[in-house]
Amino acid sequence: MRSALDHACHGTQYASRVGFREERVARNEVAARAINEAIEQADARPANSLIHVLCECGLEDCQRVLAITRPVYERVRSDPRRFVILPSHLISEVEDVLQESDEFLIVAKRGGTPEDIAVRTDPRR
Repeated sequence: MRSALDHACHGTQYASRVGFREERVARNEVAARAINEAIEQADARPANSLIHVLCECGLEDCQRVLAITRPVYERVRSDPRRFVILPSHLISEVEDVLQESDEFLIVAKRGGTPEDIAVRTDPRR
């Protein structure tokens, strides 16, 4: 059975609309988001404590970890187009900054393919 990500990334309509770089960026972002969902669900600490999540950037080899509060994480997850990343990992061609701090950025995917993939692969849908 194909996953939602495979379906979103391998349909003929998708393949004709997106370049390899955008596909790779989208795959990296949604993979980190899926891991972070499992981390968040397994973390039983109080809501005001920090949780450690993977940077959800589209950089191929990123394995950096961010410390954010659960309310910040929930704000990111409230919209499937949102991701939390390190400030230096912004890919301005596909995302816009919604919130900025010294430790992280909350970004939103722009319309088109990056947004479509983010929405279709949202684990909370």
